[in-house]
Amino acid sequence: MISSMIAEIIYDGELSTTAYIILALMFLLIIGGLFWCFYRAIVAANKGARKQHPDEI
Repeated sequence: MISSMIAEIIYDGELSTTAYIILALMFLLIIGGLFWCFYRAIVAANKGARKQHPDEI
């Protein structure tokens, strides 16, 4: 009864175009999130830093 209501899954060994788009968006989201995280960490680390002057010779 339930098996007649569920569509048969046909797998041809490749992802669909929609799956590639979702995969690309997730990849960009992860890379973008990591970039944002490291950027915020660098900005926070430089917040109290003084300007460095070269040593006098």
